[in-house]
Amino acid sequence: MYPAIALISFFALLLLTVPVAIALGFGAIIPAWFGAPVNTAQTVRTIVTAIDSFPFLAVPLFMMAGDLMTQGGLARRLFSFADASIGRLNGGLAIATVFACLLFGAISGSSPATVAAIGAMAIPLLTKQGYDLRFATVLVTSAGTLGVIVPPSIPMIIYGMSANVSVSALFIGGVLPALVIGSLLMGYAFWYGTKNKDMITTSAGQVSYLKALRESVWALLAPVIVLGGIYTGVFTPTEAAAIAVAYSAFVSVFVFRELTPRGVVKTVAGTALTIAPILILAGTGAAIGRTLNLLGVPDMLGALIGGAVSGPLMLLLVVNAMLLVVGMVMETIAAIIVLTPILLPLMTGFDIDPIHFGMIMTVNLAIGFITPPVGANLYIASGLTGLSVVKIVQGLLVPLILLLIGLAIITYVPQLTLWLPSVIGG
Repeated sequence: MYPAIALISFFALLLLTVPVAIALGFGAIIPAWFGAPVNTAQTVRTIVTAIDSFPFLAVPLFMMAGDLMTQGGLARRLFSFADASIGRLNGGLAIATVFACLLFGAISGSSPATVAAIGAMAIPLLTKQGYDLRFATVLVTSAGTLGVIVPPSIPMIIYGMSANVSVSALFIGGVLPALVIGSLLMGYAFWYGTKNKDMITTSAGQVSYLKALRESVWALLAPVIVLGGIYTGVFTPTEAAAIAVAYSAFVSVFVFRELTPRGVVKTVAGTALTIAPILILAGTGAAIGRTLNLLGVPDMLGALIGGAVSGPLMLLLVVNAMLLVVGMVMETIAAIIVLTPILLPLMTGFDIDPIHFGMIMTVNLAIGFITPPVGANLYIASGLTGLSVVKIVQGLLVPLILLLIGLAIITYVPQLTLWLPSVIGG
């Protein structure tokens, strides 16, 4: 009865348009009012301790680094380099857009930020070269998912904290899955460019590769320093995030000179306004996760699903379907914090590695960024182009199928995720 009270309270408040973070908080506390063995004071302490964490500090810092890269010209130079490298191929600018999303995601860790930063530059250029506006919008919307699949990824940080596993190992494990999904989306861009090559011009001769490389070297060093430092063990993900902020600010002010010190302060203030609701969401999400755990929901769910599936392959299929639905209706950070303590014991009971499951959860919820009604990428892309969300969704069929194919490969080929961590170490 008590778990039902928690969930009914949460969804009832959502129907009343109460913010998700507040609904989660009340969902964590209300069962105690009906006699559930949940200490309200401890629940409140959980909200505070969930975000009073050194690893969690990486989340606002990576977001801040992404904002500084966008405002300071680093993101624009990454896109120019990607275009100069690949733009001469059929569909070259579209392929470069996907490549740029990979590069930007490797420093920002955010899907919506990737859509906003790369989309603002890529979509006008794509339409200028003859690409259909809806295709350009759909491409950026779907490629933006790479922002949370390629490390460093904010959802991976949240999962690492929730599952008590190495964030560095998650980052290392995310490299090959990100390349697989990136390659699938690049293949889609190449197919479209080849099919419509008579209507599309290329980037040939616009910017030389060497010139683009020279102008973007400072921007390209950012992901190299951050990921290289994490993978070699020189610094932790949180320290890497702080270095990314310092590096982006330094290059923006003193090298590219596109930001003043006052501009840096303004950018940081904007990031603070963005991160504040996320902090509240993380805290209340941890609280309801603790409440559901105390009420025995993981054991109940384990018994329910465990009795219905015959082995790990079927379990993964069921959990994937559930996570895809959750990603459509629930914010990513809240979903990870609430569901990880519930699902992880079930997965480990079937000998599914926590790192592998973390990648499965990340990709599932990344797909949620492009599926209505919650999909944040849809609304950001709509704001960039003026296309309605409905029109964008109608064009997403092929990219969505490709993302699901990538998810299936990642799910049923665990070594794709686990091989690099076993070689490099996490």
